[in-house]
Amino acid sequence: EGKGIFFNIRNFLSFQLSTSLAALTMASIASVFGLPNPLNAMQILWINIIMDGPPAQSLGVEPVDDKILRAKPRSPNDPIITPALLRRCITSAALIVFVTLRVFSNELTHDGTVSRRDTTMTFMTFVNCDLVHAYACRHSERCFYELSLWSNPSFLWAVGMSFVGQLLVIYWPPLQAVFQTESLSVGDLLYILLLSSSVLGLDTIRKIYFQSWFSDVHSQQQTKYSSSSSSKKKSSTTKSKKKRIKTSARRRRRIMGL
Repeated sequence: EGKGIFFNIRNFLSFQLSTSLAALTMASIASVFGLPNPLNAMQILWINIIMDGPPAQSLGVEPVDDKILRAKPRSPNDPIITPALLRRCITSAALIVFVTLRVFSNELTHDGTVSRRDTTMTFMTFVNCDLVHAYACRHSERCFYELSLWSNPSFLWAVGMSFVGQLLVIYWPPLQAVFQTESLSVGDLLYILLLSSSVLGLDTIRKIYFQSWFSDVHSQQQTKYSSSSSSKKKSSTTKSKKKRIKTSARRRRRIMGL
């Protein structure tokens, strides 16, 4: 039970840190370069409510692999936030920021001014990227196509209701007035879904080709290997010192005997 909780906490943090870093980076880039803000205040508040709510919390009840449950007990000194986890967060946030700002810049080139359509496209892209990223965060080792879609019903309900809520914000007139959005076409939605799928592509590449960099298990194994090798070196050095001391002591006794 404790292993499962620890494992899910890491997945939760991976998702939350990536989302927060992406939102902060996007706002910082706009401020530093004097660009118009891609999202308004109500849209940012909605993102915080959605991403801090059901999708993130549902990661805490994700079923854990038997492989993890059968593993040796972890050290109490093992950190929750590892270098591998931070690398996953940074790369995911970078891709989400790139895709979102790409959509925003493309919309701005049409007329050069920020319209409701511009912020709506940007808003929808950011939220979809985060929801797709939540699915990738269900497991730190297995790719998205290796995960059972029905193994965590809470996650399906959370993401499904979040997506429905997002559609209401985009298409329901009372919420359009609050969030300053406008309706998008089916083509716009398909375009955004296609861009959002790049998050799954990045996650798959990391888990298949760069496990030593982005996997908590592999990084911990490397750390244990390096610590064990260093301890072996220390023990061998200590043994050689003791051997030299004994040899010199024998020589002194022989000299004193003569």
